[in-house]
Formats: sequence, structure tokens, C-alpha cells
Amino acid sequence: MEPSDIFQIDESSGVPIWIQIRKRLIYLIGSGHFKSSERLPSVREMSVRFGVNYNTINKVYQDLERDGYIYTKRGLGTYVAEGLPESASIDDDIASMADELSSRAVEKGMSLGDLLEIVRVHYSRAAARGARSDL
Repeated sequence: MEPSDIFQIDESSGVPIWIQIRKRLIYLIGSGHFKSSERLPSVREMSVRFGVNYNTINKVYQDLERDGYIYTKRGLGTYVAEGLPESASIDDDIASMADELSSRAVEKGMSLGDLLEIVRVHYSRAAARGARSDL
């Protein structure tokens, strides 16, 4: 399955596109969707698939490589690193999303109770579908 098939960019979210792509790739690597030593699509392929600037994807890949999630073999491509950083944990990714969600709720003046109710409703819907959400 191609990366563009398993997540979408939300241009209206207010979160920069490169961060959306970075977070999703970290999730996919941490969850095992992309395995250690698996070759990732090239920067050019990713930019075409997502319809974003080449430099945006390049920034994501450089950031992920700096943080130890991926590595590049000159002339051969980019691959998922063998020993992933501890921050590759799915729990960390969910905590990051919860932080973003909480910040937005506060910005909109929502109470904790209102936010929890919205999360409860959406979680119940996802559980009822029995499907894992591919953000």
C-alpha cells in the first residue's frame, strides 16, 4: 500500500503539511507498517503522490533521518532504520495528537468536559466500526 493511500493531508487543519507528513510517517514506522530496512518512496515520488513541493518532502526526510527513523544510501534510496528511536512509540504519537487536540480546544474556549465528550463519541464510532483509523 502506498503512503498516499493510507493517509491524507488536511490543508485546512492549520498544521503545516510537512509536520502532518512527518507525524504520519513516524506513526507508520513505529506501528510496523513500514518495516526495518524497507525502502521508502523517493522524495520526488512522495512529492508527486501528495502534490506538494519537492522541498517539503525533502525537509521531512532530512528531519526523520536526523532523528534516526530513516537512513539514506546514496544512489540507492531511503530506508527505514533498524533500531528505531524510543520516540517511535505509537503512544508518543497519540500523545502528540492529544496535545494538538487539547491546544485547539483551549484556543476555541472548550471545557475539558466538552472535549472529552467529543473524543468519547468519536472513539465509540471507531470502536463500533471495528477498524483502525489510518489518520
